[in-house]
Amino acid sequence: MLPRTFWVILALLAVFDPAAAATWQLAAGTTDSHGTVLEIARATPRWETALGYVTKQRVDIRTEQDVCTATATGPDCFTRKGTAERRVDGYGYLSVQRRFAFRPEERLQPIIGLGIVANSDTNPYVSSTVAFSVSAGLRIGPRWTLEWRHFSNAGLAQPNLGQDILLLRGRFGR
Repeated sequence: MLPRTFWVILALLAVFDPAAAATWQLAAGTTDSHGTVLEIARATPRWETALGYVTKQRVDIRTEQDVCTATATGPDCFTRKGTAERRVDGYGYLSVQRRFAFRPEERLQPIIGLGIVANSDTNPYVSSTVAFSVSAGLRIGPRWTLEWRHFSNAGLAQPNLGQDILLLRGRFGR
């Protein structure tokens, strides 16, 4: 279920004239932890402001523990390995990124971005409400972009697993 905010924004976009709609983009994608993402963004040639929502995810936890017992011949040691799964609630985010585009006249245009992101909730992936955003993508023609994004708090809070997202972005207008 998508937050009501997305439906309100989409309704407002429908009222805009086509020239204004050309700066708005809708993106959908997946996370590296079995979650999905929906994002709406306003992008200019140099800046992007995005409002997104990441659905519930799961953290796969792998543990290793060395276990030793004393015996008459010395210690008897082995490594106990285990796995577990932890569910992570969904969260919303607001990000602002400075965008850098290369080869503007070409049909395939590489893009990178650096910015900051505010999260509505903390979890093992984004363990602070404010984090950094890094992105790299490829714009395909005037309408489509394939983009990888990474949110991280740069080790300012623990745990700091970071959140990787793969998005397909479409521009509304021409």
